[in-house]
Amino acid sequence: MTAATLSEPSVAPGLLERAGGLSDGRHFVNENSVARIVKLVAESLGRHIYGYQGKNIEIFDDGSSLAINPSYIGSWLDLLSQTPRVAPFLSKNDPFVMALKKELTDHTDEVIVQTEVLDGMFTFYDSTKAILNVYQVASVTFDLLLLLVLGSYLIVLFSFLVIVTRGLNLISLFRRPSSRKIKTA
Repeated sequence: MTAATLSEPSVAPGLLERAGGLSDGRHFVNENSVARIVKLVAESLGRHIYGYQGKNIEIFDDGSSLAINPSYIGSWLDLLSQTPRVAPFLSKNDPFVMALKKELTDHTDEVIVQTEVLDGMFTFYDSTKAILNVYQVASVTFDLLLLLVLGSYLIVLFSFLVIVTRGLNLISLFRRPSSRKIKTA
């Protein structure tokens, strides 16, 4: 009867659609909000690094050469939306790892990519590309009809076997046995 509970809905419930999976959906992300948060973090780090805490200086002002580039953030969001959230599911030559290495190489002196080995009770293997095929199957009506046909078949088979083995007719199967009272005189 598991098929009866899984086969009826033709579309996923809204909760499952918004819950995501290993990768986040790009259409759920507000790009302007992410750009604002990136600017806030960059301003905080810049003020801390250059010693401008408590001063009203905008290092990453919108008109300056250090302004936050929305198309750059959009391209990173596109890449992140196609990348699994769990690090062990990333392959060694994943586009996200290569893009991150390239960006760090452009802005720092030395970049070393290390593979982290997770020892423990879980074993993570390198990810492989897989395709999930989902098919719409028969509705629950088919399952209930099949259950009714099989149940009827088993009842007829049982009645036939009881009649043949006991030598009774069909009516005597459904009669109550007569109660035997012993009369004492």
